[in-house]
Amino acid sequence: MLVNIYYAFKEKVGQNINFGLYSFKETMLSQDSATRRYRNMRKAIMTLVMLGSLSATAMAADVKWSGDFGYRNDSLEVGTANSDRDRFRVGLVAKVDVNDKTNVVVGVRTGPTKTPWNDLAGGSLKTVDLNLAYVEYAAANNLKVTLGKMNQPWVMEGLMFDEDIKPEGLAVAYKTDSGLSASAFKLKLVENGADQDSTLAGVQVGAAKKVAGFDVAAHATLLDQEVNTKASLCYVVYPLSIAGGSSVPSLPVCSSTEKHKQLVLSTSAAKDVAGVPVKLFVQQLKNDEAKTADTALAYGVKFGAAKKAGDWEVSLMKQDAEANALSGVWTDSDFGGEAVLHDGTAVRAAYVLADGWVVRGSYFDVEVGSRKVDYKRAMLDLVYTF
Repeated sequence: MLVNIYYAFKEKVGQNINFGLYSFKETMLSQDSATRRYRNMRKAIMTLVMLGSLSATAMAADVKWSGDFGYRNDSLEVGTANSDRDRFRVGLVAKVDVNDKTNVVVGVRTGPTKTPWNDLAGGSLKTVDLNLAYVEYAAANNLKVTLGKMNQPWVMEGLMFDEDIKPEGLAVAYKTDSGLSASAFKLKLVENGADQDSTLAGVQVGAAKKVAGFDVAAHATLLDQEVNTKASLCYVVYPLSIAGGSSVPSLPVCSSTEKHKQLVLSTSAAKDVAGVPVKLFVQQLKNDEAKTADTALAYGVKFGAAKKAGDWEVSLMKQDAEANALSGVWTDSDFGGEAVLHDGTAVRAAYVLADGWVVRGSYFDVEVGSRKVDYKRAMLDLVYTF
């Protein structure tokens, strides 16, 4: 059933959501020996780094453990295809306080890059991979340096960037007691061996201040990213519909570069109303590299805060992204199924049953692709965290 939905989605929307006109067939080509040697060397180095991090964690006296276990019922409808599946997630994180200035964090979790949720499927083995592996160093008062596989080093609103993605690279962050903040980061998105890598560099400045009883925050972010398709991966372009009903491929496209220079502006205001926390936000993204269809906008409201037993929260969000605004590397996997061209709403709610136990519900109603295919998804989660 899931395979049928996948192909139905690709056929209706188009593999390249930016244009909605073509589907792509990806074919692996042989790689030269230099690329293979590079990959083997990189794997060996990464293995040594992972073993060293885990050894340091095991030997350290001051280790803080955290983790989660979750169960989800996931109902999905794309066009006329639909599915209903049960999924689960497990995560474990160890934080080691090496000294007053240095922390080491190592975490593992289930699932692929954009989601920690695995399908419950006939007792099959599940993937568990390294999710976090970074060193955090307090270089000076209010100045922090992070190196490794980390949480996203920026503040964002809406669902323009999938929060489950943990990028790799270097980040420097500065924050004052008055609420001013600034950060800079250089991240590796895809390691392309002997070919040019895919990278992201950016800066963010922000301010947080109490204004007329509201907790107001504002951030401005510049992101410069370049996503390169490896020369060893060729894409054969097939028109979805041509005269006579035949399907004749064009010449293979063996490498490509997708550039985004994004300016992201966001602001939020929060205040307790009759004892209930209320937060409003709006965020706009503009891709200066694109000539047309270059803007994405998200806005919403949240009531309550699910933190301790008996707490609840409800949120409503509207998000509209034009075809060339977002990068497919970061698009959210739940909202619109990673489509960069989308327009829809998200309704979410949560209730804390007891300390550590939370039940969450989410509903997404989105139109995706140039053909405006209906994408509806309902998820019910029970999660335990410690």
